[in-house]
Amino acid sequence: MNQKFIGATLLIAGTTIGAGMLALPMTSAQFGFSNSLFLLIGMWLYMMCAAYIMVEISHGKGKSIAIIVEERFGLFAKNIAAFSLLMLFWSLLSAYISGSSSIVHRDLHINQSLLAIGYTCIFGLFVATCTKIVDYANRFLFIAKCIAFLTIVIIILPFVTLKNLTDQHTLTSMSLHYMIPIFFASFGFHGSLPSLINYLDGDKKSIYKSIFIGSVIPLLVYGVWQALTLGILGITFENTGDVGFFIAQLATKTGHPYFALLMNVFTFLVITTSFLGVAMGLFDYISEWFSNENQISTHASTLTCHKRLIVTLLTFSMPLIFSLFYPEGFVFALGFSAIALSILAIILPCLVALGEQSSSFFMKKWFVSLILLGGIAIIIIEVMSKL
Repeated sequence: MNQKFIGATLLIAGTTIGAGMLALPMTSAQFGFSNSLFLLIGMWLYMMCAAYIMVEISHGKGKSIAIIVEERFGLFAKNIAAFSLLMLFWSLLSAYISGSSSIVHRDLHINQSLLAIGYTCIFGLFVATCTKIVDYANRFLFIAKCIAFLTIVIIILPFVTLKNLTDQHTLTSMSLHYMIPIFFASFGFHGSLPSLINYLDGDKKSIYKSIFIGSVIPLLVYGVWQALTLGILGITFENTGDVGFFIAQLATKTGHPYFALLMNVFTFLVITTSFLGVAMGLFDYISEWFSNENQISTHASTLTCHKRLIVTLLTFSMPLIFSLFYPEGFVFALGFSAIALSILAIILPCLVALGEQSSSFFMKKWFVSLILLGGIAIIIIEVMSKL
């Protein structure tokens, strides 16, 4: 099998299986395993279809959604997309930097600001070098993440009870308002699609297969994770929004002396693989600012050392500064990402698709319209949940 295809598939899976994985059982525990599994499958299918629409409108070129909407709707639409992209990427990177440094600080008691700077420099260097470096770093971290996950599964599997899995509350509009944005954002790999399209040289067949397999892996992992955690905690678990409390409750149920440490290691790994995927997408997007139209398909690889340094600073300086001054920004940044993600991954691509002619099933007007309505509904739900 093609090495690039394997790398691209793992990048999608690694980007998707991120910090949102912890939020899934925290937000859905009181509503039962079967309810959460149904929503999980539906959201995976929805986000995969949205990704296929983005591939169709890219026409084999790894251009950001900001460039695509500018070609279709002009400068104003581009500015909306650009603002949403920056806010989404910067907020996610801020969350990942603060979250990862907080985990290491809690275990090793090293100054959190120094940890944030070191984390950004080390993994930012991978992203600034080239996509292949990110690919291989992600492969290593992905394997480590799988080992940690399997170890956690072995530890907590004996404590899962059938009663906890079968108990459920009826889903209400209020519970869906709370769950849908989190489940939606947990499949948000779309920001890295332009980089992956370039990496796979615009081969649509390989890109489609990579998206399918790369998104099925998180679906399976999420399903197992939901079964394990909800099978232990049950519907009586009260979500406080505190990840530490969630881990502590699992550790208490298992009674394993090293479970909390193992969970912290696993959390660090899922955050870092997400960091690499999101940072790669942002780095390539900012690289567009310094590339001419003839270089757009390989814009990041054509940068001079001077421009690469500028792009690196623009990619990582704002998230690092935010995480230094607002170390508690992890939850804050993740909480509002669904709105920006809906604009970038759903609404703008669908509006572009509605103006094009294509024989592809994913470009049918009725199909695109359904996906578009879903994106609008998600924004409404997220806004209502904050009121």
